[in-house]
Amino acid sequence: MGSFRLLLRFAIEGLRGQRGRSLLTMLGMGIGTASVVAVVSIGLVGRDYVVGLIEGVGSNLVFVYGTGIGPTPTQLSFEDLEQIEKRVRGVGAMAPVLDDAATLPIRGEPRVIAVLGTTADYADVRNLKLIEGRFFTQTEDENFAKVAVISKELHQEKFGGSPVEGESIRLFDMRFRIIGVYKEGVESAAALEKSEAAGMVAIAPFLTLKHVGNARVVDTIYIQAESPEAVATVVDDSARVLRSQYGSVDGFTIESLDTYLALVNQVSDAITLGLMAIAGVSLLVGGIGIMNIMLVTVSERTRDIGIRLALGAGRRDILAQFLLEAGILSVAGGVLGVLIGAGTPLYLGFVYDVPVPVSAASVVVAFGVSLSVGIFFGLYPARKAAGMNIVDSLGYE
Repeated sequence: MGSFRLLLRFAIEGLRGQRGRSLLTMLGMGIGTASVVAVVSIGLVGRDYVVGLIEGVGSNLVFVYGTGIGPTPTQLSFEDLEQIEKRVRGVGAMAPVLDDAATLPIRGEPRVIAVLGTTADYADVRNLKLIEGRFFTQTEDENFAKVAVISKELHQEKFGGSPVEGESIRLFDMRFRIIGVYKEGVESAAALEKSEAAGMVAIAPFLTLKHVGNARVVDTIYIQAESPEAVATVVDDSARVLRSQYGSVDGFTIESLDTYLALVNQVSDAITLGLMAIAGVSLLVGGIGIMNIMLVTVSERTRDIGIRLALGAGRRDILAQFLLEAGILSVAGGVLGVLIGAGTPLYLGFVYDVPVPVSAASVVVAFGVSLSVGIFFGLYPARKAAGMNIVDSLGYE
């Protein structure tokens, strides 16, 4: 322990003698370490954002629909819906959708709007947000109630955004009382483009639209599994039901959001690894900086090294001292980098009230790599110092 303390004192004194170069070298290592931590944080933020968009469509969601291709019928029938309701296990909620259209006068001009027929569970299954009023109930669906919930776009176009209480719209030559206004849970362009509930839309009870509308097939069946573990069961059972009905599922698509979540994670991991490799170049440059300053230090202290060797210092002591100097530089740079790389995202998240994840694993890895790079690049100068000839060192000018 006494020998280590002596070596540590020599190492610190050596670095103090080159304060400017030592600080610049530590800064280089700090920037490299901070880059790795920051890049991982950026990757996590991007992944969480995309995952949030996907999960905003609905949690534990499975959707079944006809593809329009294949030898089997490409549309879901009402009988298919009944069989799926009876035979699929692990279902928390189900919302079949009838897709229809109607002409509605808006500002004196006829406009074609989408009319969806679905069950009371649709709002929860598809994560719709009510801006005004309420969604219809199961009782209203069973009683063929002529009520409707309209999108915020239709609300704005038809009523100018004013309250809809007491208002109604005419669909299929019948008057439907408006009971609510909704918006999508996720309103990104990509999500809205593929959503049947986006745009100029009115949603009516399933049984009501089945009897008064023109839809004769089920457009889509949304199934919300009762738990994440039940999603696979719902997918398998849905496929089994359709296979028993038609002998094949080639004409249908049965998907869950898990497929997209897995793809997002794969893409995110690939991008993050690529960015980490780029950020790692900063650590490599910092390591070269350590080797450079250590080589200069060895050259400037050649005579001192010779004196120490002549006084009985072992070559291992010389090697350990210079490795210790390199280690101090890399550790100090790593600590600085961790503080910058982890502290900056946390500070920005606190200021702007936005959750910014910081990976503990990335902090450990970045610090470990910083230390390893510093010692690796400090090894050559240390070995060069330890291998000096005593006579040549003492005669060095």
